[in-house]
Amino acid sequence: MPFIRLLALLAVLSTAAISSADGPRVYLLSGQSNMQGSGRVADIPESVPREIPHAYLWNGKTFEPMVLGQTKLGANAATFGPEVGFALKTATAEQPVYLIKYFASGMPLYHGWNGGKWAGTEPGPKRRNFYPGLTPDDPNVGVLYQQMLAKYRQGLAELAKQGDVPQVQGFLWMQGEMDAKGEESAISYAANLKRLRDRLAADLKLDAELPMVYGQVLPHEPAAPRFTHRTETRQQMADADADSGKPEAIPAAKMVSTDGFDVLADTVHYSAKGQLQLGEAMAEAMKKLLD
Repeated sequence: MPFIRLLALLAVLSTAAISSADGPRVYLLSGQSNMQGSGRVADIPESVPREIPHAYLWNGKTFEPMVLGQTKLGANAATFGPEVGFALKTATAEQPVYLIKYFASGMPLYHGWNGGKWAGTEPGPKRRNFYPGLTPDDPNVGVLYQQMLAKYRQGLAELAKQGDVPQVQGFLWMQGEMDAKGEESAISYAANLKRLRDRLAADLKLDAELPMVYGQVLPHEPAAPRFTHRTETRQQMADADADSGKPEAIPAAKMVSTDGFDVLADTVHYSAKGQLQLGEAMAEAMKKLLD
């Protein structure tokens, strides 16, 4: 392996440094069940191409073309999330996109949750949540954050191994339903979201203001009774938008309102139409951030 190529690979393996404007365009996706996706591929209109042009998804071993009904986009090849609509609006022949997606259904961001169980307001080790910790060696970093970070690094390392220096364009986040089940997690969501974005940027050695687009959860009114703090969570999400004018505003972050997006009978998860709407809206929001 040429010395320069070896250096590029080592840089990504050790720090996931992203610096070249000419390298592959990468988007990082994560969240819970609506990022996983409950849209049925069988319900996607025929007007959508079966192979999404110029879009590739990391499958743990390689970046494979996104082929509807064949590529495992969510829990299986029969379902999909916002990545389809996003790729349709983002990928071009001149600028293909490479997506690295991680999801964990029904899982929280706030450190006080351990999966679906409340563990208290103090952080603790080995909890199933997306809590990124305060430092890279924080013993309380959530298990899900660790898994997400590892998957991102693996995908970036694969691109570097091919001799490329990938360019991370932005972070797409779709999560919050679980945090709407508790007061502490709901009223602190904006601060927790900022910590997540900032820690991810630091851990991957990216620009501190990594562009982030996130969806506002639980659009249906009224919410299911288990989402006791839906209103507070949604307000925190709105306040976290960079243009909100609120103290909670996160630089280079844009919220996508999902009001009016098509949902399934459970009123929580998006249908195929809703998932396409979500992905397209995320693409539009990301484009504005990057422009």
